[in-house]
Amino acid sequence: MNFTYATWIAHPRPLCHDAPPPSRGRSPMTIAVVAEKPSVARDIASVLGATHKGEGALEGAGYVVTWAIGHLVALAEPHQMDPAWKRWDLRTLPMLPPTWPLKVLQETRKQFDVVKAILHRKDVEWVVCATDAGREGELIFRYIYDAAGCKKPVRRLWISSLTPDAIRAGFQKLRDARDYDALANAARGRSRADWLVGMNLSRAYSLSHGEDFSVGRVQTPTLSMVVEREQAIRSFVPEDYLEVRATFSPEGAAEGPEGRYEGILLDVPEKRGGPAKPRRLPPDGEEAGNITRRVLGGKAEITKVSAETRRIPPPLLYDLTELQRHANRLFGWSAKRTLDLAQTLYERHKLISYPRTDSRHLSTDVAQTLPSVVKAIEGNYQGLLAQGTGQRPLGRRFVDDTKVTDHHAIVPTTTPTSRASLSTEEQKLYDLICRRLLCAWHDDLIERTTTVITEVTSSEGGERAVDRFRSAGTVVEQTGWKVLDLGGGGTKEGPKKRKKSEADGAEEEAEAQKLPRGLAEGRAARVVGAKAEKKTTKPPSRLTEATLLTAMETAGKTVEEKELSDAMKDTGLGTPATRAAIIETLIKREYVIRQGKSLAATEKGILLVESVHPHVKSAAMTGEWEARLARLSRGEEDLKTFMRGIEAYVKYVVGAVQDGDERPGAA
Repeated sequence: MNFTYATWIAHPRPLCHDAPPPSRGRSPMTIAVVAEKPSVARDIASVLGATHKGEGALEGAGYVVTWAIGHLVALAEPHQMDPAWKRWDLRTLPMLPPTWPLKVLQETRKQFDVVKAILHRKDVEWVVCATDAGREGELIFRYIYDAAGCKKPVRRLWISSLTPDAIRAGFQKLRDARDYDALANAARGRSRADWLVGMNLSRAYSLSHGEDFSVGRVQTPTLSMVVEREQAIRSFVPEDYLEVRATFSPEGAAEGPEGRYEGILLDVPEKRGGPAKPRRLPPDGEEAGNITRRVLGGKAEITKVSAETRRIPPPLLYDLTELQRHANRLFGWSAKRTLDLAQTLYERHKLISYPRTDSRHLSTDVAQTLPSVVKAIEGNYQGLLAQGTGQRPLGRRFVDDTKVTDHHAIVPTTTPTSRASLSTEEQKLYDLICRRLLCAWHDDLIERTTTVITEVTSSEGGERAVDRFRSAGTVVEQTGWKVLDLGGGGTKEGPKKRKKSEADGAEEEAEAQKLPRGLAEGRAARVVGAKAEKKTTKPPSRLTEATLLTAMETAGKTVEEKELSDAMKDTGLGTPATRAAIIETLIKREYVIRQGKSLAATEKGILLVESVHPHVKSAAMTGEWEARLARLSRGEEDLKTFMRGIEAYVKYVVGAVQDGDERPGAA
């Protein structure tokens, strides 16, 4: 079932009604257009002038526009490939099909038959693939084309917006579909790899453990990360401890709160010159009480004042994963909810560009449209815009052709909007996307953090004692892009929490504050108060969809930088377009449950992860498979080599299961 093409027509039919008349004695030619969804087909048909409604299609002006309803065709079931594979039996594994027959999905067979009939119409001379411009959209069309047995030439519509202008421009730049054969190979490789891993390993582990297990190439490593966090939480043993905090007033400072600052007692650094951590004292209170008493009677002096200025540039534009993360943090939305809303803004309202993108940059061509985009959206943000917004060219941080592959970052379109036409949630998401773009013209956010070390010298039992306290305060010196950031805005001073690692279980230090002016090294201070505070160590936080999406994007690796490298993205779990569905699948199969914003593994999920081979749940290994799929899509690897690797992997894991439990089992 190779994808074959006839001789290509040299000149595509013009979009408008001014096409040249057909040759005498020859029936007018018709161009078939296959879209992924009915709504997209209607948008395309409207631009092309195909206004006559038929069964499962729209026709007119020399075009017949039809549609899929998502996937109409899929890989055949095991028993459809080999009757011996109908019975669940460890002895029949692994199932390694020599060929890959397709099946038409019964629930949408009627529409498939419509598309097939159109593709085989005598007046249809060539076909436009107008499914979503991505790996999955390519697969949807190629499977339909193959299952229909079509041999007609195909051109590819590749657009990032569904506005009439974008559709019109796309049809004027149709490309030979063979230019996308590498992408199609990656799509087929993904589909076949998922079949091999899912069908073989689900059967192997279900039979060997007597459980109804569903194992997936991406699903199971993702579940493993949730389970790992769950087990860390369950095994965590909280410990009580005390911290000592002292309040100081610099010599000559004004009376009252504005002339005071608080510090936290520091431990002795593990290494000379190394960082000092807050000191944790035994919960019985004896040592803490002694320290408190001697500090209250001691002499304080500021021994170190250091200031650090941070310039934080405007954040990169949204790709889908970053948009899902941000919406989860702000609104508590699931990844699927954000994707659904983004698809609606893209398809129905034509207000944003293609959302299923993994790029956070714009191409030079798209950047040239930004003045019109800003003009369409700026009305709602008057007073918040930087000078030159929309007119001043953006730099390489945002516009970089080398970092745009299939699609550019998510940005608003030039379609004017009436907020009244959007639902509340649609409006919130559209607002986020608009704000993120408008941030790009703003200056950096500049923060200055001052850290003060105050030493208290006292005598205890005739010996000199020195206790060191740390205080910190942060001042926003330039608000910059934060004026547009939700939750940002005015200059902020004072209480902030020092960030902790997501998984370390350490207590956050709520020690940042507004410091008195004029603090300097050598300045004496008065100890106003000292106290011991009860604390308890906390377990690691449960994963949220935002943190799980990050873990999927980095294949479980800890990345401190917010802006992930392109190489790291290639080795993530799944793609931006599939990650939401993977999370939903885990919940549907009751391996994971939602608890507010958090995700928790169930006993069923824990059992599955504990049962499978380490390779099956390895995020790093699955990330490497994803990287190979990315190379496939770029034409840097061939499909046969990729599939041989997957087959060898399946053989190895199935063999390990068979060696561990050779009972045949039966369904």
